[in-house]
Amino acid sequence: MNPGKDILLLAILDRNGRAHHVLPLSRDWRSAIRCLIADESSAIALIQRRPPAASPEPRTTDIALTRMVHRRLRPLGIRLADHLIFSADARFSFREAGLL
Repeated sequence: MNPGKDILLLAILDRNGRAHHVLPLSRDWRSAIRCLIADESSAIALIQRRPPAASPEPRTTDIALTRMVHRRLRPLGIRLADHLIFSADARFSFREAGLL
């Protein structure tokens, strides 16, 4: 992991809410969309890994990203199950915090 940067992953979930595929997200979301369509998935989760010294608390940009993804997926019938932020031994769940 790059020690100074967050890593953003997309988990494509199966019907039981378990990660079926986990894809790194970069500026090109096309491969993730192809995978979603091929799997006929109806739910995803965003997984964010922070450097160990960073707090898992969401930043303004994390909240904006979560809202945008949630809004854009809804018309496609795809549910954003959660956005999880991990740092060292701590984690933050947007779903558990009532932000989804």
